[in-house]
Amino acid sequence: AVVSTQSTGKKETKKKGPTLITLLDPKKSLGINLITKNLRMPFPDIAEAIQKCDMVKLNNDQINGLLKIIPEKADLEALSGYTGPLEQLAEAERFYKNLIQVPEYALRLDCMKFSYEFNPIAEVLGKRVDEMLKAGNSILESSELQEILHILLIVGNFINTGGYAGNAIGFKLSLLNKIHEIKSNKPRMTMMHVLVESIEKNKPHLLHFYKKLGNLSEISKIDNTENEKELGELTKMITNVKGRMAKLDPESIAKFEDIFKEATLFCDKTKSTIEEINGLEARYIKFFVLDKRNYSLQECLKVMSVFCGKFENAIGENKKRKEQEARLAKRKEEMAKRETLPRAKKKGGLPPPEECVIDNLLDQIRGGLKLRKANSVGNSNDTRKVKRNESIKKSNQESTERWRKSKIAMPDEDGEISMVPATNGDVTPATNGDVTPATNGDVTPATKETIDSPVINVGEVDLVIAS
Repeated sequence: AVVSTQSTGKKETKKKGPTLITLLDPKKSLGINLITKNLRMPFPDIAEAIQKCDMVKLNNDQINGLLKIIPEKADLEALSGYTGPLEQLAEAERFYKNLIQVPEYALRLDCMKFSYEFNPIAEVLGKRVDEMLKAGNSILESSELQEILHILLIVGNFINTGGYAGNAIGFKLSLLNKIHEIKSNKPRMTMMHVLVESIEKNKPHLLHFYKKLGNLSEISKIDNTENEKELGELTKMITNVKGRMAKLDPESIAKFEDIFKEATLFCDKTKSTIEEINGLEARYIKFFVLDKRNYSLQECLKVMSVFCGKFENAIGENKKRKEQEARLAKRKEEMAKRETLPRAKKKGGLPPPEECVIDNLLDQIRGGLKLRKANSVGNSNDTRKVKRNESIKKSNQESTERWRKSKIAMPDEDGEISMVPATNGDVTPATNGDVTPATNGDVTPATKETIDSPVINVGEVDLVIAS
């Protein structure tokens, strides 16, 4: 290749490396390169880890990746025809050349994968079948559930007294899912609420029977057919890998011997449990008198799951309703007390008897306390008011004095008008009743009763001339 340099203007030649030989499909080579780069190990180290079944260097994801790029028959034929040096091969081809040097590399990878994946599969499957068997037996053996079903039968016969459904000796299992739909004569209450309330009052030991039956909401979703299918796949995998293990060296066989023994025991135990679960279906059909064509074990568990869930919800709803009724009763009681009190007490309450003004006044009179005369200018303790009234009174007196000196035409007894001096009557300001009004025809304050009289404004005081 020719490379130009701007700094010197000279042309330099660079030699190409040797061309790598590719024997595989380009698309497959790309996939191999991606997976091997994620391993971050040289190809000889990867081959050595596979040969030693080293599960420290190779984790489950890496093993699954290697199993995806296992060479096929056409790939092996293409590689077998090459006898040149490995350095001249491309990366994918060199990886395959190192891998096929390991005896039974595919079997070793399968054994390591099984060792990684068996425990999680066994834990999930084993837990599922054990819980299903336990829940199925607990329903049949629960004396509390049987007693509740008997109470339901009695209640149903009482409701249907006199009808064709009265005096029944049993009821269909499907009716358990309709109890919460039967309305009560009380708002927001159903037969389920009445049943729970009656059990809570008369037989409280039955109230939490559902807790002994396990998690039915999850168990009822399990299909025993799926359990059988998973167990079959696991058994097939064990048989397949275990049958080929004789091809491995003794050291490698010893590494996987314990895990395969454990897997075989687990499969035998799980198979027995699944068969026992299948036997439960016949017991349910006989115990609940069911039609085999319409019911299976899973259907029975679903019915019991719904019934227990509605029963548990009714307990909580009854508790909330009682709390609401208690609060409402308390509120009504408080309102009734308020209605019995006088109107004054509603607004703020009457003063306590010991602080009543009238009682205090009477007590002072009985004790011989000398009462003070009411001041004509109002409350004598109110200094501002006194000063203001005195100022007004003084101003009125001065105005009256000036008016007296003048002559006012007044009619005499004969009807003749003569100029007479003003009288000596006192003049009082027009206030809100603080000042005692003047009498004997003198000047009086302007009140509502004297609106029609002529008014003379004297300073800030309204004076009314008596007619």
